Amino acid sequence: MKARCNLDAAGYRQHRISRPLWYAGQVLLIALPMLALTYAIFSDALAPTLPSLPLTFTILPFVIWTALRFGQREVTALNALVCAIAVWHTIEGRGPFASAPLGPSLLLLLAFMGTVVATGLVLNTVVRDRSRAFEALAQALKTLEEEAIRDPLTNLYNRRFLRDYLSRELMRAARESIRVAVIMIDLDRFKRVNDTAGHAAGDLVLTEIATLLKRHIRGTDIACRYGGEEFTLVLPNATLQSARSRAEAICAAIREEGGRLMGVTASLGVAISPDHAAEPESLLRAADKALYDAKDRGRNQVRIFARGTAKISSLRSKTAKRAHAQKRPGRGPLASGNGCF
Repeated sequence: MKARCNLDAAGYRQHRISRPLWYAGQVLLIALPMLALTYAIFSDALAPTLPSLPLTFTILPFVIWTALRFGQREVTALNALVCAIAVWHTIEGRGPFASAPLGPSLLLLLAFMGTVVATGLVLNTVVRDRSRAFEALAQALKTLEEEAIRDPLTNLYNRRFLRDYLSRELMRAARESIRVAVIMIDLDRFKRVNDTAGHAAGDLVLTEIATLLKRHIRGTDIACRYGGEEFTLVLPNATLQSARSRAEAICAAIREEGGRLMGVTASLGVAISPDHAAEPESLLRAADKALYDAKDRGRNQVRIFARGTAKISSLRSKTAKRAHAQKRPGRGPLASGNGCF
């Protein structure tokens, strides 16, 4: 382990050293031909074979390339060097502008310098502003994507993310021949909190439950707010026994924190794929039926889905069914509150 850490540290140091060297090499790759061409034009080295004045335009592609590739500091430095070479040779009486009288010669020199500086710096500024705009847009899109899959109150994943994630996880589990467990959680008598202490207290209870769930899941598990006071956990690569143990630990933790949670307890249902169901919707229904088996048996407990659970679930009273339907109308998207009235 220590040797691996040393290798990682050495690689990081090498990366920190090699990146600036690579960047400097890229700058020199453009700067040397650019400055050599400028010197050749303004020193009259090419005058015997080529007219110098038209050649001054060949410097602009290098200026443009520099502005597109490098930062403002590098662009400014290279522009300054090009202008210094042009001024020095023109004062010495060499170069494409020296053949004209003094006044026109200076005007041509100023026009050349203005073109180089304006092209380099203005184009570089436009490129940097555009890059910043793209970065801001990418960050905004990332934020929107995160908000689209998160519950605004608890910051847990929402049902939209759950359905996509569970589908992918079940396909992966089928390929790798592993199991995926689902735990449905419903808070017992949560409506009483809203009725007696108000919705702000109910929201506080939900956020506390969300924090508790995060403490009881692995890094590979996910916790979702499914609707109102219902939550769902997905446990990849789990066994029925490990899922049951996790559910019982959560149930006990909520019970033990009853004072802070205003007496709220939880009923939990556990189902596992492929033993109980192989499709996402079927697996969620199996866990939901196990959850209502726990409700029917007195709440504040964990139940595992069994084939006979469907019969038990079908015997629920009409009042319970109506309350359940009102609590989760269509299981549509949640608002920022706790959704219980």
